[in-house]
Formats: sequence, C-alpha cells, structure tokens
Amino acid sequence: MPIDNTVPGGAPTVNGTTSNVDKGDGIAGINLDDIESITVLKGGTAAALYGSRASNGVILITTKKGRAQRGIGVEYNSTFTMDNVAVIPDFQYEYGQGLDGVMPTTLAAAQASGRRSWGAPIDGSTNYMGVDGKTHPYVAQKRNFQNFYQTGTTFTNSIAFSGGGENFTYRFSAADLNSRGILPGTTYKRKTFNVALSGKLGSRLNFEALAQYNLEQGHNRTGAGDALGNPNWTPLEIANTADVRWLAPGYDSAGNETIWNDAAIASNGYFVINKWKEDDVKNRFIGQASVSYELFKNLVVKGTVSRDFYNYNYVNILPTGTLYTPLGEYVGLKSDLSETNSMLNVTYRTRFAEHFGLTAMVGANSRKYENKDLSMTGKQYIIPYFYSFSNLASSTTRPFTGRSTTNSVFGSADLDFKNLFFLTFTAREDWFSTLSPKNNHIFYPSVGGSLILSDAFNMPSFINLAKIRGSWAQVGGGAPDPYAINLTYSNVPSSGQPLLNVTQDQSAQNAISNPNLKPYTSTTYEAGVELQTFNNRLGIDFTYYNRKTTDDIVKTTISSTSGYSSVIMNVGELRNHGIELLLTAKPVRRGNFSWNVSYNMAYNESKVVELAPGLTSVQIASSVGGWGLLQHIKGQPYGTIVGTRMKRDAQGNVIFNRGNHLPVMSDLMPLGNSVAPYTMGLTNEFRYGNFGLNVLIDGKFGNKVFSIFELYATRMGKLKSTLPGRDKGLQLTGVDQSGAPYDTTITQAGGVLRNYYDNYKVYSELFLHDGSFIKLRQVILSYNIPVNKIKIAKIQSASVSFVARNLFILYRETKNFDPEQSFTNSNAQGFESIGLPRTRSYGLNLTIKL
Repeated sequence: MPIDNTVPGGAPTVNGTTSNVDKGDGIAGINLDDIESITVLKGGTAAALYGSRASNGVILITTKKGRAQRGIGVEYNSTFTMDNVAVIPDFQYEYGQGLDGVMPTTLAAAQASGRRSWGAPIDGSTNYMGVDGKTHPYVAQKRNFQNFYQTGTTFTNSIAFSGGGENFTYRFSAADLNSRGILPGTTYKRKTFNVALSGKLGSRLNFEALAQYNLEQGHNRTGAGDALGNPNWTPLEIANTADVRWLAPGYDSAGNETIWNDAAIASNGYFVINKWKEDDVKNRFIGQASVSYELFKNLVVKGTVSRDFYNYNYVNILPTGTLYTPLGEYVGLKSDLSETNSMLNVTYRTRFAEHFGLTAMVGANSRKYENKDLSMTGKQYIIPYFYSFSNLASSTTRPFTGRSTTNSVFGSADLDFKNLFFLTFTAREDWFSTLSPKNNHIFYPSVGGSLILSDAFNMPSFINLAKIRGSWAQVGGGAPDPYAINLTYSNVPSSGQPLLNVTQDQSAQNAISNPNLKPYTSTTYEAGVELQTFNNRLGIDFTYYNRKTTDDIVKTTISSTSGYSSVIMNVGELRNHGIELLLTAKPVRRGNFSWNVSYNMAYNESKVVELAPGLTSVQIASSVGGWGLLQHIKGQPYGTIVGTRMKRDAQGNVIFNRGNHLPVMSDLMPLGNSVAPYTMGLTNEFRYGNFGLNVLIDGKFGNKVFSIFELYATRMGKLKSTLPGRDKGLQLTGVDQSGAPYDTTITQAGGVLRNYYDNYKVYSELFLHDGSFIKLRQVILSYNIPVNKIKIAKIQSASVSFVARNLFILYRETKNFDPEQSFTNSNAQGFESIGLPRTRSYGLNLTIKL
C-alpha cells in the first residue's frame, strides 16, 4: 500500500525565519521493529506498475506478519542511544571579541560586538566586559558548542505478540519512542500500535488486514535558515572570548529577551530555548484490507482497499519581549490529510507446452487524495505573554482544501522458457484530475528480459550463476497540486468589505497558473550482468542505465514586480546516465568464523538538455541573503549552485575598485553541482561463534556545498582565514578596473579591514566547498546469548548489541562543518544553512524472543 511521505505545511526552506522548522515526514512514523525487509526497486520496469508516484523508483517496505506456531510468540526489543555533536568548527583564537582591534570594556561595547571577534590579541586581560555586564579574563572560549548543546538520547521499546494456525495468523505490536534532542528542551515522542491478520475463509477465499495507529508529539523542534528564532546561530556566531553560558537564561526579570549583539534579528539562543514555544501533534491511521478468491485453478481475483489518514496540529509562538518583534507573533497549522486507494486485480498463472510459464495480471486502481489545511497567523498579543490566537491584534486565517483523483488501469505479463529466459511486459495508463482534459492522461509501457547463461550453456566450473538482463521502460508522473492550472480567488481581510485576490498556494506564494501543464515522461534503457563464482564466494552485479525525462513540472521564482512570486511550468528535457556496481565476497568461511564483504558504487551524470522556450535557467532556491542560488541551467547538471567570484584578468590577477579597495564582483555564474555524482558503500560482516561485527563505510564524491555559516563567521572574524592583516595590515595586490597595477595596504583603523572581510559575502566562491566525504557510518557489535543454558524461561533467542552511527569522518574537505549538513528535505540541496549540527550516536540494543 502507498503511504504519504509529505511534510505538513511543506518542507523548511534554507532562508526561512521564525516557524521554519522541520515538522517530520511520513516514513518517520514507521516502527523499525515492525519491518521485515526493505527493497529498493530500481529502474522504470520495476516501478511501472506502481504508478506515477513511483516515477523515481520505489522503496518497498515489507512489515512483519504472524506465522503458524504453537502458543504465542513474544518478541521484545529495546534500544537506547546517545547523540553528540559530530563536528566542532575550527575557529581562530588569536584575536578576541571587539571591533577594530579594541577589546570591549563597557557593557555597551560588549553588546555592540557580541558576535564579532575583531578585537585585541587574546592576552588574558582581566578588564574584559562580557554581555552579562561582568568582567572576565580575556581568554579563548573553546567549548561553546559543548556547553550550548547537550547529549541527546533516544529510548525505544517495543513488544510484539504473534501466532496462529493453518487457517489464521496474527501479529500485534506496540512501541514507544522517547527522544531528547541535543538542543535543550527539544523532545519527540512516538507511540505506535500495529496489528496484522491473515487467514483462510475457505479453500479458495483468503484475507489479509493491517492496521497501524501512531501518536507523534514534537516539542520545541529547532529552526534553521535565517537568524530570527534559530538558536543554532548563537554558539556558531558568538565572539570567541565570550562564554555562551553568559547569555543564559536569555531573558530579564520581566521575561524579555536580553541583548547580546548588535542585530536584533540574531536571536539569543537561550531565549529561543526557554521562551519560544513550538508544539505539534500528529494522529495517524494506516489501514489496509484485501480479499482474494480463486475463481478457477490458478486464476485469482483480489480486491484491496487502503487508507492513510492523519490530523496534524502545529503551533509556533514568537513570544512577547522578542527584541526583533517585541509584541510577538503566532503561527498555527491544522492539517487533515487522507489518501484512499481502491484496487482490483486478476492474476493468472500457468505452464504450457511443457517448457513455458506465464503469469498475467490486469487491474485497476483509484486513488483519492484530500488535504484540508487551516493556516493561522497573527501579530501583536493584546495581553502580553498570553499566547492565544484570540489574543492577537491582527490575525489571518487561510483555509486550503485540495482534492485530487488518479484513476489507473494496468497490466503485466511474465513469460519464462525452461526457467532460463524471462520476459516481462507492463503497461499502465493514469488519468489525473488536476490537469485539463486534453492533457490529463498518460500511457507508459515497459519490457524487460533476462537470460540465465549458466543454465543455458556449458560454463566453466567456477561459475555458479551468469545472468544478463535488459529493459526499456516509460514512466509518467508529476501531476501538480490542485489549482495549478487555473487561477482561483479568495477573500482577503480588509477594514471594510472583504476583498478578493488570487489564491496563494500552500507555501503562501502567488503562483501563476498554467492551463497547459501535462504529465512528464521518463524513458529508461537499462542493461546489466550478474555473476556468482567459486561456490558463490565471489559475485558481481553491474548495471548501466540511460534515462531521459521530458516535460518535468517545476515551480520557479520570478520577479515580484510581476505581482506573482513564482510560475509553474513544464520544462524541456533532463538526461541521466550512469552505472551501478555491486561486488560481494566471502573471503573466509572456516569453522565458526566467517567474513563477508560487499562493495557498492554508483555514478550518475545528469544534464539539463532543454528548458521551456526562451529560458536558459530556472531558479529553484536561494540562500539567506541571496548570496547563493540553486538553478537548473541548460547544458549544466541538475541542481547547479550559482554565485559570484572575485573578478580577475586574463593573467589571474584580482581586479580592485580603487575607490573602496574592494575586489570587483563577477556576474552570476555556475559554481558547481549540488548533487554528488559518485556514491559508494563498503560493508564488512564478521561472525565468530556467538559474536558478530558489522562495519559500514560509505561516501559521496563530486558535489559542492555552499556554507552560510562560514560566510557569517568570516564577516564576524571567527575563521582563521580572517587573521591576515590584523597585526601589520593586509597588502592588496592586483590590477584596477583600467588594468593598471594595484598595490595598497589596509589596516584595522576605522574598520577598513573588518569591512573588507565583511564584503567577502558577495563572493560566493569563497564559501563553496567540495562536499566529498568518507564516513565510518555504522558499527554493530553483537553477541547471541546462549539461551539453551538459561532454564528459568523458554527463551528462543536473545542478543545484545553495541550500535553506533556516524562515528568518524575519515575524509572531508569541509573543515568547519559536516559535509552532509543540510536542513531541508526538499530539492534545495547543496546549502549549509546553520541548522542543527549533525551528530554521532552510540548505544545498546537488547532483543529477546520467547
């Protein structure tokens, strides 16, 4: 059954403020202890029967079921893990807080330079004034990260009961997850109840049923993006001689935010932790029931109905007394989302003419989707510190109801000859309610074949399996949200008669509709070979693919002077081609010791071949300050980071402006690919007696990351790259705009040096990094307890394990942050935007089966 994996209210953005928090996606509601297996269906052929939503592939999660057994089986699983910040930035600790080489000795000076490390050499002076109004030694504070963040914990307990007989099986599970984040005050709780039933109602009639209920509660989820309401700015940007704890508790005796820097928008992190309030609750039900009946021998009719429903309530309070918005703000969201799928299919299996086998299936599916959102926003609490929507001086409610239906018919035929040669044909047609009648349907077929060479021909004795395969497939999809093809209008509050304006989309944008939208089509060619040799001790699986996507549906930013903020359109053609390789080996199998190893790698090369007529680029996202952009550009890879450089002449000399001593800024240009083309993973699994060790190393290579944190840390004088020039001045050499030699020296006097480094923000290339990395991703050390020696209980099996994730970064080019540091799960990848730091986790797991 398909489940919804969207984020209520939309994914967070890299430059948002206040309520720009990650509210969690749908798949996070699945209890890991209920999962039997996870399969990734690659290629168009594998996904064709799953419809338009599977146009980029399918993650197939198989949950556990009951099994026939004597008595009731009991399984208990408990996991406790701890999390710590994985990467501490490499700051400079030679010059401390202050401006223009001067250490603050008054409270006003301390507050004016709270984020700035442009002061005097750090020498231990005792007349240094902090933002707490006290004098302190003028020494480096190197543990602000450790002092601000705490050790996060996650405690998960689950219990399952299963059993049944020949005609009926059942499994019931309950799980409780309690998580405390590394940011003080951040918690997440989830309770999950799952029941799976299956049985026979006769010799020909079978049934299956699944139901799951989730209760998820988030409290004070952290924000990211711009500075307002983002507590992560504080430990990153605070001056390097200031102890972050001097800012606590972040508010005065009246409950108002205390000043710690010169920009009110840069919130006091402790004030956000202690006074800002975020709460969300999601109640979710997932259910499926199916009945199958064997009409004749090998002819089965099956009907399935599934439903995924949740109601979600979210409130984010910007409190009274916030420096940037003293009277406060309110953001609320109520969301009811449901998806119902009704499917009927007929399957026939037979063998004929002695050597031929056939499995044929035809079916139909109707998907009905409904999303009802009520967004509530307002400003200025009438009664200070009373946080209710009814207590706002000005408020707006924005209802949104979106409904869509997708009707589908599909079929497949699987043929085999002597279990040597296999052919698979699929076909599907979808009709979308959110598109105009002339463009609302798409047909996509596929064909795939494979041949087991090792069974068809005499092969060398060391070859156990040799198989070749190939496929061609089309997949269609990308139907837009409701109201994307025609303009609709909604009431706008006013002091008199309500006014009408163009309805905003779910992300509160005025988007230009497009009546000519149509589904996109993705066509994939794929070929591969699989080998198993030396008694299956050495294996290889190689795949080559070539994929062309046409008419992709993209929303792109346009100038606000048009009266709109975005436009939705079909864009021309995107090509992807690459390889996937899996190597497996069993180097040692001796007695009670074994060693298995697997290595997988993938390379994908993407290229935007064509956009809409007259367009050479479309903008997908913008960083804080607009200093980095993400665009699709004709002739460039998908998701290109765009920005500026220091302008240079033909000889590579920096071109300076004589009037302000600053390098001239280049025009916008492509700077790198935000998506890593190379990925790899290496797994080693060892087993000795009752002990097991699993070690996973993985990596990505070839992408770029634009760092907003480093941009601001440069402006604030915290990075080592800002040290040159502090003592005797910075010599600038190059040419001026006329090409004449340029040579001058700037100093700290009058803030010239500080302003020079502050201007680095307009040169995007300075904060662009190679995002490649290799990580020790996972280590699991397990011990199977010899339960046969335990007489007090009938234990079938028991194990205890040490588990660790993200233990070490073995290779990276980003010294000051984790190269995977990102905040959004949207397509705006490639930006580090001062989100919650990545963590390493370690803990224990106990599993007992009765």
